[in-house]
This record gives sequence, structure tokens and C-alpha cells, in this order.
Amino acid sequence: MKQEKKTYRIKKITKADGFWNLYPKGEKKPVQLPVESVYGNLPPVRKWPWQCHELNIKTVALGKYIVYAEMDGRVLFDIPEDKYSEDVKKALLRIQKIESDYAAFQQEHIQDINSQLAKLLPHLPKIDDLEDEINKLPVCWRAYLKMRLFMQYESPEARQRLVLTLLLVQIADRIYRRHVDGDAPLTVVFRSLEFSVCDELSDLWDYGLADEFDNNPKHKSEKVFMYYYETKQELERVLPPMEHTLKLYLIQLTHRLLSAYADDYANLVCHRPRDLWGDTVNTDNEAYRYLCKKMKLPLLSSLVIDKKFSADEVEHFNFVF
Repeated sequence: MKQEKKTYRIKKITKADGFWNLYPKGEKKPVQLPVESVYGNLPPVRKWPWQCHELNIKTVALGKYIVYAEMDGRVLFDIPEDKYSEDVKKALLRIQKIESDYAAFQQEHIQDINSQLAKLLPHLPKIDDLEDEINKLPVCWRAYLKMRLFMQYESPEARQRLVLTLLLVQIADRIYRRHVDGDAPLTVVFRSLEFSVCDELSDLWDYGLADEFDNNPKHKSEKVFMYYYETKQELERVLPPMEHTLKLYLIQLTHRLLSAYADDYANLVCHRPRDLWGDTVNTDNEAYRYLCKKMKLPLLSSLVIDKKFSADEVEHFNFVF
């Protein structure tokens, strides 16, 4: 049974209508504990007026029901699962049903995308020397792709998956360069936040939002959605025709790549070693290795290439980026 834990600093405690009302510091809405469930009176420990009480709770059913409470190191109540009320049990059954249905939907969706990917891969262009193409990209892209470069030797399909990833990276890099002055640190940082929002929005494409964008021209003038249209146009220009579901997924993946790259490049610009005059003191490769533990892009996996790397593997990767 999944439980969520929360901690509050309580500044005020009142008792009314069968509940202890505990007011967290900085919040107006109280945490309510049933008087019948709490052992003894509150607070369990006296403190000076300027001190706060520490409350730890555990909740179930998406935070709706409190099943455990502890204040100042003393347990107020702890309700075992077999003692949950009927309301709690019904709520949990509803949530389990929703989660089960969603998991089945996700699995079917993934199978559909994988099937469409298998149809697309043979129609992608053949790139004779992938490493030469990768070496033309900035260091953050090179690190991501070179860690996956060895996969091209596993099978023709694996090679084409890397080709597709490279094409998506080239699209993401082109969009990034359109909108970001890489020599202006503040612009680099602010744009990384903007691309992060773009990435979060892209999770909604599968729920009909993309169709709404395509069918309503007024959205094309809204800045927050321009990356969707740009990415879609680039995909249609660079890649062979594909089914709608796969296109939406590749738009999502391109936005994930773009967001991770923007964050990594901001880290490289802002945290690389510099001298007293603000000039860089090492190469991009050296700076990247110095900061590799902060980088997100090498850890990213997808349905195109599902290989996952750990932070330690990134740190000890031997290729020259």
C-alpha cells in the first residue's frame, strides 16, 4: 500500500467539532486529526510560545486519509491496513482500478509505438559514418550520442535506432540555436527553464491536446506552443511519413532531448572553471568531464534506445567527447 509522508511545523493547535486542528507555519489550512484517533491531548510536549511543534504524518488514497501521525517524536496514532475504515478501503480500491487501467493503457500504447517504430526504421536514411556526424555537434550532444555509439554494431536495427536518435538530436539542436544565444549566460539559463516547461507540456500531447493545436490556428501565435509546431514541421521535413501516434511520441522525445540539453549546457556555461577575468581555463571536453555528474542528457532513455546509464557509468565513460 503506497503511503505518502509529510512533515509540518505546527504553530497553533485548536480543538473543535471532533477534530484537532493543527495549523502549519506559513499555511492557512489546518491539518485535521480526529480526536477519537489521537491518544491523549495535544500537544504531547510543551514548548515556548516562539517554538513550533514538528508533525509527521502518513497518508493514503492520494493524501486524502491520514493513517499515521507523530508529533515531537511521540506517536499520536498508527492505523494498520486491516483496520482502515470502509471509506478508506473503497477509495483505495477505486485508485487501484484507475492505476491498473492506466498501466494497461500505457502498455498498449508502448506496444503500438514500438510496432510503428519497426515500420519506420528501414525507411530512414543510411548514414555511412555516424561518428563523423556526431563529432560535428556540441559537446553535450556528443557525450549523449557517443555513449550509445557502440550499439550500431549490434544489428542493422540498432544502427537505424541510433540514426533516428541522431536525426532527432539534430532537430533539437537546430531549434535550440534558433532561440538561444549560447554566448549569453543569462539567456542560456532562462531558456533552459522555458524548455523545461515545454517538456512538461509535451506530456499532454497524447491526451488530445496536440489535435486541438492542429485544428485551431489561433494557438500558432501563442509562444508557449511554438516549439510544438516547430518540432512537428522539422520532423515532417526530415523524416519519412509516419503514423500520427509515433509522430506525437517523437515530438515528445525531441522536447525531452531539448530540455535536457538546455539544462546541461546551462550547467556547462555557468559552472565550468574560469580565471579571474572570466575566461575559460580548459577545453569543452575537460569542462564536461569536470561537470559530468550534473548532466541529465546521458541518463535519458527512450523507446528508440532504451539503454539506461547510471551516473557512475557516465563519470567513467572513456570516449573522448
